[in-house]
Amino acid sequence: MGSEKASKPFFFIKKFFNNYISSYFKKSTFYFLRKGLTLIELSIVVALLGVIFTGIFSTYYTSLKISRNTSPKGGTSRQDIFFAIENIRSTLSQTYYVDGHRNLVFVGKTDGVQNARRDMVTLAANHPNAEEIGSPAIREVTFFLKPMQNSPDEFNLIRREDEMVDKDPFNGGIEHILLDHVTSFQLKYSQRGDKWQDDWDTKDIKKVPKLIRIELIALVGDTEMKYESLAYPGIFFK
Repeated sequence: MGSEKASKPFFFIKKFFNNYISSYFKKSTFYFLRKGLTLIELSIVVALLGVIFTGIFSTYYTSLKISRNTSPKGGTSRQDIFFAIENIRSTLSQTYYVDGHRNLVFVGKTDGVQNARRDMVTLAANHPNAEEIGSPAIREVTFFLKPMQNSPDEFNLIRREDEMVDKDPFNGGIEHILLDHVTSFQLKYSQRGDKWQDDWDTKDIKKVPKLIRIELIALVGDTEMKYESLAYPGIFFK
C-alpha cells in the first residue's frame, strides 16, 4: 500500500511533463509553419537571383556577339571556309593513280592572275567508306569555280563527283556547292617543296605531286579573307 501511494505522485508528474512537451512541440511546429520569410531573408534571395540572372544574360550576350562576328551579314562564314578547305585537302590526300592507266588522271590547270585565280583540278580519288555504303572504291572528283548568278565578280566553289571512272574524267557526275562568295582559288604543286608549279598533268609527268598548296580567298562580310592549307598525296598511287 505504501509503495502504491508513493508511485502516484511520480505518475502525475510524468503525465504532466509528457502533456506539456507534446503541446509545446505542436505550438512550435505551427508557429514555424506560419512564420514565413523575414524582409532581410527575402532581400538576400532577391540579390542572389539578380547575380545569377546577370551572369546568365551576360554569357548569352557574349556568345551572341561572337556568333555575329564569325557570321557577319553578307558573304560567307569562317566555318564554311574551313569546311571547304578541309574537304579539298582530304580529297587531294586520297589521290589514286596507277601509271599507264588511261582513265586514272591527275590534271591541274591554272587560270587568272594573283589573288584572282580560277584554278581547276581533276583527279581519281580513293573512297574511304566505299565498302560500307556499297559504292565503287575509286571516284572522279573535280574542284573548280563557277560564277554566282547575282555577283559576277564572285564565284561558287564547286565539287563535281562521279562514282564511275570512265574515259571522260572531266564531265559527268553531280555538282555540289562547297562555298560561295569566293574571289580566288589557287593550287600549286611540288614534288619536294623546293620548286612549285601552277599546272600538272600526269599524261606528261607520269606521276602525281607529293605536295599541293591550297589557297582560298572569300568574302566574309565585306572583307576578303585568305586561307591556306597543304595536302599530301602519295598513299594511293603506284
